[in-house]
Amino acid sequence: MSRQYESYGNYPGMLSSTFEIHIYKAQDIVQEHMLGDFFELYCVHDGNARVEMRDCEYEVSRGDILLLPPRTLCTVKMLSKSYEWISLLMNPWYLSRLSSHRTNLTNCFVSAEQNHFLFRAEPFMRNRIVSILTELLEESSGQEFGKDILMEADVRRLLIIVNRYMHLNIQKEKATIENVISYINQHYTESITLDFLCDKFYISKFYLSRSYERVTGKSIYQYILEKRMIMARQLLIGGEKPTDIYALCGFNQYSNFYRAFKKYYHMSPSEFIKNEV
Repeated sequence: MSRQYESYGNYPGMLSSTFEIHIYKAQDIVQEHMLGDFFELYCVHDGNARVEMRDCEYEVSRGDILLLPPRTLCTVKMLSKSYEWISLLMNPWYLSRLSSHRTNLTNCFVSAEQNHFLFRAEPFMRNRIVSILTELLEESSGQEFGKDILMEADVRRLLIIVNRYMHLNIQKEKATIENVISYINQHYTESITLDFLCDKFYISKFYLSRSYERVTGKSIYQYILEKRMIMARQLLIGGEKPTDIYALCGFNQYSNFYRAFKKYYHMSPSEFIKNEV
């Protein structure tokens, strides 16, 4: 495809009442990306960048997609000499028209806002999505018969693929986190690190940390500490000495156990014993 790059402003308005597709090549190292009252499927076409939005930060590369709800502001910082992206803008009203009472095509954007905005698929799925976006770009620049119908079909097909894949990933994520929780519940008295869990369950640190906190409401560290402190409390109430139980509760040094216990219960182990007697 002979690419006709467009000039990008900080607030690229949407002229169409349905959808638009654009391809941009970055001119500045840092770009402020402000979205209007429409949805955007933002696909990295070439290069690497760091994207910061709300409380999230992502490093993105070719084929990565950001699913951006209306009124989203993000900062894009180039990490490579060249950086290109494809922007598919969609009017909320239009997506409602494309949807049915059984199939809401905006679900992927709702899920992205609740979970995380980065959609990263396997290579074959990335290629499939980029292929559809490329076809949309080619059709948008031509005047072939049936252009409007074909482009609308591509938009609908693209969103169905993304929604299906995201739903599958959410189900996999839930199963993975349940397995991690089960493992921690059985081994919390042992040495458990984030790196260890990532290697054991073949999952990235970012994915595991965010998913675990979303499912449990706690970080992995907080969850393990809570399990250990509950165990320590029960042992102390049962008459065990603090210096005899720290290793049983998963601490390699008494000083580490002492600091953790005092921070968690707001009293030292000896003070806790006096209060319980």
